[in-house]
Amino acid sequence: MRNYSPKQNFFLFLAGTIIPALIYLFGITWRVRYINKEAENSGPPLIWAFWHSRLLPLVYFYRKRGIVVLVSRSFDGEIIARIIEKMGFRTIRGSSSRGGMESLREIVRELKKGSFVAFTPDGPRGPAEIAQGGASMASVLSGAPLVPTSVASNCCWKLKSWDKFRIPKPFARIEIRQDEPIWPEGKRTGQMKELLQTHLEKTTHLSDESVMRK
Repeated sequence: MRNYSPKQNFFLFLAGTIIPALIYLFGITWRVRYINKEAENSGPPLIWAFWHSRLLPLVYFYRKRGIVVLVSRSFDGEIIARIIEKMGFRTIRGSSSRGGMESLREIVRELKKGSFVAFTPDGPRGPAEIAQGGASMASVLSGAPLVPTSVASNCCWKLKSWDKFRIPKPFARIEIRQDEPIWPEGKRTGQMKELLQTHLEKTTHLSDESVMRK
C-alpha cells in the first residue's frame, strides 16, 4: 500500500465518490447514438480499443458490466482506477513502462477465460492517438479480436493534458462507432498495430464529422 500526501488522498477521495456521481449526472443527459454495435457480438473474448482522450462516455454507457481495463500504476492511474471501479469495471494495474509484461499476462489470462477487455492503445502517456503495441500483442497472444471504437461528441471541454482529454458537456450528442473486428489469425503484432491505427483514424474521423453534421 503506497503512502499518499494529504493532497493526493483528497483527490483519491474525490475519485471514489464525487467524480463517479458527476459522471452519472452528466451521463443521464447525454444523447447517445451507436453505429455498428453488433460488432460486440464477436466476443467474448473481445478487446475494445479506443483513444485515451475519448473514454469518458464509455465509462458511463458500459458501466456495471465487469469489463477489464488496463490502468497505469502511477498516481494518475490510481485516480482512474478508483473512478472506473466505482462504475463497475475491473482493473489490471500496469503499463508498457511499469509492470508491462506482468499486466499483459494477466490481460491474456482474462481473455482466455472469456472476458471483455478495454484498451487505450495510446495510453497512459501518449503520444496521443498513436497506437502502441499492447492491445495488438494481447490480441495475438489470446486470439481475441480487436474492435476499433471511436467516441465523439458535438460539444465538450478539453483539458490541458497530454491527450487533451474530452469531457462532453451536459446534453451533448454522443456517437459510439465500432468498426469491424480485426482478427489476429496469421498476423504479427506489428501488423495488428498498423491495422488498429488505420481503423481508429478512420472511425474517429467518421464520428467527428457525423456529430457535427447533426
